[in-house]
Amino acid sequence: MKQSFCYLLFLGISGIALPAVAAPTLGEVIEAAAQRHPDQKLSAARQQVSEGYRKQADAWLGGDPAIGLAHWTDEFGGEQGYRETGASVALPLWLPGQRKVRRQLANTLQTQGETLAQLLKWQVAGEVMERIWALRMAESELLLDIQHLDSAAALEKAVARRVEAGELPRSEVLMVQQEKLNREALVQNAQTALAGEQAAWSSYTGIADLPTSFSVESTPLKEISEQHPLLRLAQLGVEHTTMQKRETRIARRENPVFSLYVKRDRGIEQDPYNDSLGAEITVPFGTSTQNAPALAEASEQLAHSEAALTRTRRELELKLIHARQELERTEKALTLAGHRDQLAQKRMNMSQRAFDLGETDLYLLLQAREQAVNAARELKRSQIQRQRAVAQYNLALGVIPE
Repeated sequence: MKQSFCYLLFLGISGIALPAVAAPTLGEVIEAAAQRHPDQKLSAARQQVSEGYRKQADAWLGGDPAIGLAHWTDEFGGEQGYRETGASVALPLWLPGQRKVRRQLANTLQTQGETLAQLLKWQVAGEVMERIWALRMAESELLLDIQHLDSAAALEKAVARRVEAGELPRSEVLMVQQEKLNREALVQNAQTALAGEQAAWSSYTGIADLPTSFSVESTPLKEISEQHPLLRLAQLGVEHTTMQKRETRIARRENPVFSLYVKRDRGIEQDPYNDSLGAEITVPFGTSTQNAPALAEASEQLAHSEAALTRTRRELELKLIHARQELERTEKALTLAGHRDQLAQKRMNMSQRAFDLGETDLYLLLQAREQAVNAARELKRSQIQRQRAVAQYNLALGVIPE
């Protein structure tokens, strides 16, 4: 009870917020941190590009229409009264399949925007989880140091009583006082470390409290999910460049133009005006030589995106292997740390009983206590490191914690 009170008192004095009644969930923390991230607007920007392509594909014309006006007269020549006035409207038409490709580009860009949001959430989730483990590690260090400080204070009182009773020399008091001072220094260092981790947490997430308790369990997935944000974004990059190459091949020539003409003219001043209406369609010829550079560049971009997809998949598979190895290592380390803690606690208890009975000296007791402290600290670290390894393994598979 005393150690818990000391811990809570430290949290209050140091300004670290105590958990609120309605602490946020892990998903809420990740969402809040993602909203504060500098890359948060990239998803919306990509979707705006998608909307631009969609609006273009929904248009009836393949380009901007043009209006032409013309007037001819012979007043600078013979001045016989010749007049001709004309107006035209040029309407660019879509090439076959061009609108479909633009719609496919719009859909791909929209999915890219959504995937960018997922990618940011995945990246933020990893950072949030790392800060959670850092905070939990700092909290556990402080709790252990406070426990051991309380234990050192109790030992100091016990030794002082035996010194007053003449059972121990006064030099033993100095030894336990030095031990207590060392424990006080460790508590102060742990307080500073915890305050720093709390400040980093609040700065990154914008939230003072840690999320409500959550369990970290290995996902049933064994292979990288095809919906992994990094992998999905690379796949969409291939789709995007494929659509761009297809559009380049379709647009190997300029868009055809349909034109309407209206003309009003007369031959000489005595003639009446004649009105006429005409139509024209212009279909440019597309040559392979003129389109070759654009098509080659599109092929190059496609090759780059395909290589990026292969590289991304290999990197993710390698990271998964490392995450699986780290998980196995932490599980073995946790088992070993548990055994060491049990043995160290047994030795300390035996040393304590022997010291109380006068069968051993204080130095050997302090040595056993130090080993028990280190073993307990290593056990707690191993527990947190194992949880961290599980979380990293899940993230490597593409799973975003909720």
